[in-house]
Amino acid sequence: MNRWATAYKTGRLGPPEFYACSPGRTGGRQKRTRLAGPAAVLPSVLIAAGAVLFGQPDGFVSLMPLSDLTEHWTVEGSASDTWSLRNGIIACTGKPDGFLRSRKTYRHFIFRAEWRFQREGWNRDPPAYPNAGYFIHAGAIDRTWPRSLEIQGHYGEAGSLFGVRGGSVTGAHRGPVHDNRRPFGEWESIEITSLDGTVTVKLNGKKMNEGREIDPSEGNICLQSEGWPVYYRNVSIRELE
Repeated sequence: MNRWATAYKTGRLGPPEFYACSPGRTGGRQKRTRLAGPAAVLPSVLIAAGAVLFGQPDGFVSLMPLSDLTEHWTVEGSASDTWSLRNGIIACTGKPDGFLRSRKTYRHFIFRAEWRFQREGWNRDPPAYPNAGYFIHAGAIDRTWPRSLEIQGHYGEAGSLFGVRGGSVTGAHRGPVHDNRRPFGEWESIEITSLDGTVTVKLNGKKMNEGREIDPSEGNICLQSEGWPVYYRNVSIRELE
């Protein structure tokens, strides 16, 4: 008896008609069962439910709310209407200054997100660009911002890494970043790895920055609001041992 038949017999699986392949074999091949109606939908429903409950197959857990920002975040500094959830995207008006703070704290992790600024209405010439970004290892607030490390989302300096309100990092770059960029107003991606006192930053898939001897070394993840409409999507995190 194969593993499918065993599972069915012991009650761990439903009847074979709910699966793409039944336990039986014909001529050395699995006997396939044609699915129809509700049965055809069930496998995709189970897969989707598993992704929600257990995270993505690569170990990343989504920090994108399903219906309410408070599922994963708390609003700090900003007004109640600064942040909203629109069609699966976290939208921010940019005013007043403030941030979303993750409900959970992290120490060793890989964090991924995409962000873009509202293009319409921005009429200042370079190097003037709107600001936003990410705080990691965030702690107590001091004059609007948390003691933390910031990975810059400012369009002209995206990927810069530096300490905020007493936070510190050694060897990281801060300043203009012109390499590996996408046009203003388009989605860009960030990947931040924090492991054993070193933070590595990838911008649009390419390593752009690295710092060591970080302080603080543990805290919350934050999404920043700083003066101009910005949007965040595909926010996820994988904790490392």
